[in-house]
Amino acid sequence: MPLYCVCEVILVQTVIEQVLILMIFAAVGYTLCKAKITKSADASVLSKIVIYVFLPAMSFKTYATSFTVDYVRANYSELLLSIAVVIVLALISLPLSRLLTRDTYLRKVYHYSITIANYGYMGYVLAENLYGGEMLLTVMVYALPLTFYVYGVGYPTLTNAGVSVKKFLNPSIIASLLGMAVGLCGLTVPEVAIDLLGKAAACVGPVSMLLTGMTLSEYRLRTLLCDRNTYIVTVLRLLVMPSLLAGALILLGLCEAVIPMLMLYAMPCGLNTVVFPKLVGERCETGAALALVSSVLSCVTIPLMLYLWT
Repeated sequence: MPLYCVCEVILVQTVIEQVLILMIFAAVGYTLCKAKITKSADASVLSKIVIYVFLPAMSFKTYATSFTVDYVRANYSELLLSIAVVIVLALISLPLSRLLTRDTYLRKVYHYSITIANYGYMGYVLAENLYGGEMLLTVMVYALPLTFYVYGVGYPTLTNAGVSVKKFLNPSIIASLLGMAVGLCGLTVPEVAIDLLGKAAACVGPVSMLLTGMTLSEYRLRTLLCDRNTYIVTVLRLLVMPSLLAGALILLGLCEAVIPMLMLYAMPCGLNTVVFPKLVGERCETGAALALVSSVLSCVTIPLMLYLWT
């Protein structure tokens, strides 16, 4: 079998496996609530654990182990490019979200979902499985500015806290800053601590999907899945935005950035539109529907995007 065919098979298999894992956890959360073993209100407890424990652990580990002086010096151009990309995509997403609804909060959900994908759970896994550890590290470099956008802008926006210096300093941002300090100072984090942080970080995806399933249990699935805007946002997230990005990079002669950027931006809608609103009792049914629909459809769109643009 030709090498490119083998890569395509591995790609499709990996995507399906990751989506299946997500769907199983969502189904478990949904079933637990429907069977009245747990209550949908219990989801707020899980949300707090994710935001105050698991996400900070992931942020600290990423920066403490990767963000060294040598690494920043060698990759500053990638960091600058990533900052530019997230700013441009956020600006493009703003008018698109306003066209979809007059509801102020839903505009925030759509804006976040069109701009930010589920790169941490899906993108990192695909990068490592398809291209190896070196590509994973490259993808993580491009993802560093996204961390600040997610927790510095996305978090206060989706929790209706407003963007301010005080709200910017949430648990994940503080953990990121501490991780940066550790990395830049060249401090060695004990292996047992790295292992502990890694295990905590691995809980983000599964617990977030449990939250998604528990949230979906509060509503009629038919109503959520028949919302036209869910599919419009999904198409923008999975096809339009990554295509615009890949096309622009190729035109600018930055072909080497296409694959890592697709690993970040061709993924399904992020789970924070469920996790963040649930923390403050805000509406998260739309975010749950987007996560569900886009994750399933990504089994087709991710291989398509990589086939078309790489």
